[in-house]
Amino acid sequence: MAQQLHKVKYHNDLNTIAMRKWTPQEMNLFFSILAKAKNKGSELLHFDTDELKELTQYSKVHNKRWEDTMSNAINKMAQLTYMERNEKRARTMTLFSYLDVDFEERVLDVQVSKQFEYIINELSVNFTSYELAEFVQLRSSYAKTAYRLLKQWRTLGKREFTLEEFTFVMDTPKSYRPSEIKKRVLTPILEELQKLDSFRDLKVKTLKKNTKGTPVTGYLFTWKPEKTEKWLENKYAKQLSQLDHSDTHYQDYIRILVEHGVFNPWDKELIGKFKAEVFPYYNKLLDKTNIEQVESHIGYVSSRTNGSALGFFKTSIRNYLKRLKINENKEDEEAY
Repeated sequence: MAQQLHKVKYHNDLNTIAMRKWTPQEMNLFFSILAKAKNKGSELLHFDTDELKELTQYSKVHNKRWEDTMSNAINKMAQLTYMERNEKRARTMTLFSYLDVDFEERVLDVQVSKQFEYIINELSVNFTSYELAEFVQLRSSYAKTAYRLLKQWRTLGKREFTLEEFTFVMDTPKSYRPSEIKKRVLTPILEELQKLDSFRDLKVKTLKKNTKGTPVTGYLFTWKPEKTEKWLENKYAKQLSQLDHSDTHYQDYIRILVEHGVFNPWDKELIGKFKAEVFPYYNKLLDKTNIEQVESHIGYVSSRTNGSALGFFKTSIRNYLKRLKINENKEDEEAY
């Protein structure tokens, strides 16, 4: 079918935006629009609503209901915001600058905000990707939310949520106890996603605190990691050999980071930043341990990074060195 040719692909930052109170049909429409808007910049786009209806596998007989779905969806799309905050500033951006649906002409006009264009157009390596046809066949909003969040970690094969994070992204009623989350949220997720080839062996483990009453602290999802292409031994050897490595271990670090999907071997700018700001700390770790420990740390951090990997890796390795009591002198701290 034609819809199988449509791939939804967007920056991971979109997964940090709560899509709470969205119906499955509204989610289908939203991600169909993203699939069609890919690589179109911030220009005003015109969509045939009949084509969108077909992409979302919406019933052809419920025209009034389809109009209501479009109206509700663009209202929620207009309210989508993304907030960044640090010690010095906070900023909020809207995802779309213009939305208009003409029911008579059957046209939907959409314009992505200039500040938020990178979400669907400037992906680099931090992106979530999946087939639209696979997404729209899911019926439960819980399953759809789990699907897109797990797909972000498709090549790793695991994703851990704290209880607070999970109940927020799933928008579960506050009255739900763990037993009700298992029955009404986790069970539908497993039943639907396990029907898909990419999640056929999906499992979820309930994480509990080893204290009185063993309260639930979170959930760990695991599945067979997805291989986006057939892996070839040393397939990046040529690109890696062309890079200037000032340290004999840097090529090992880069190889491990590439294999974990942190960056591409041809992304010289990002590699240069890692070499300057992160690799000296891995040298300290390597001096006291071994390359397996370095690889283990990279694997751990890459499974948890979301957005800018550089700062997260730098903070994580420095904290890890402190926990291992590997002393860093004052000059090193000032230098990096």
